[in-house]
Amino acid sequence: MRSKKVGAGIEILGLEGPVSPLVYRSPAGATELVTACSGRLTRWDIESGRPTREFQVPENASTGTFELTALLLPDRQVRIAAGEEDGLCLWDGASGRLLADAVGDDRIFQITGGLAGAGRTSLVGTGVKGLHLWNPVTGAPLTSPLEHVGDVVAVTLAKLRGGSSLIVTGDYEGVRRWQGDLCESSFGAEIDAPHIDMLTTVYTADGRPLIVGVAEEGEVVCRWDAETGEEIGPPIPVEGEFVRIATATVSGRIRLFTSDQDVVRQWDLLSGESRKQAFEGSYVSAVSLPDGSALLAAGTMGGKLSTHRLV
Repeated sequence: MRSKKVGAGIEILGLEGPVSPLVYRSPAGATELVTACSGRLTRWDIESGRPTREFQVPENASTGTFELTALLLPDRQVRIAAGEEDGLCLWDGASGRLLADAVGDDRIFQITGGLAGAGRTSLVGTGVKGLHLWNPVTGAPLTSPLEHVGDVVAVTLAKLRGGSSLIVTGDYEGVRRWQGDLCESSFGAEIDAPHIDMLTTVYTADGRPLIVGVAEEGEVVCRWDAETGEEIGPPIPVEGEFVRIATATVSGRIRLFTSDQDVVRQWDLLSGESRKQAFEGSYVSAVSLPDGSALLAAGTMGGKLSTHRLV
């Protein structure tokens, strides 16, 4: 393994297998970089590309590459979460200690976390058995898996401008919005979008929540107003086999990143306009920075990690 500075970013070569990156801002304001590769989780120095910490991993992890989510708790602790074939894995973001090992006895497709109603923090995941809710501090299940109308695959949280929050789920028929910690009631009509693979939420400059989803078996990315369900602009054609997405704000505009087949492309999220500059990578993560720029991290199937400062 070797690392080097490349422009305003770093490049790490020689990792073993597909590299899934995670970049996020710590409670102290630092930009953190963690990767999952061949069942190992590693934290890296964002400036030099040197490894700084190895996370404790399950001895019998059934997946080689965890796709990671960072969750900042109200007490300024950080949790790193990932789903695998046997359930939830949860780590302390500071020490790298494994807090929950394959909790849930289910194959977990996607995990999201964040503030829900009344300042509570939620950790939610989708699985074969339904929708899972876990204690974000310990990873303990809060309830049995919630049955879902369809085969739930994707999930995100959305905070509405009025203060209430939604759990948004995606399945092979469309996008559904739910109110309540246990999805006690539906919100609005189902959003018609076939075969949802992944969901995330972004917020415009005026605080409007938008749902962003990979639909039609990875052929398009769609955007909807989380409050009204109205589609924002035409679908963005991506035509991939297993598209992953990330978003960040660059110079006041929300940028969408799509990755598949070791190519990361950029789009203006609101207009849908494609940007010319592309990067190498099949796994992608991005974070907005206080100075108006953003940091993009991309990992390839062949063991390469790179970061890029976007202005």
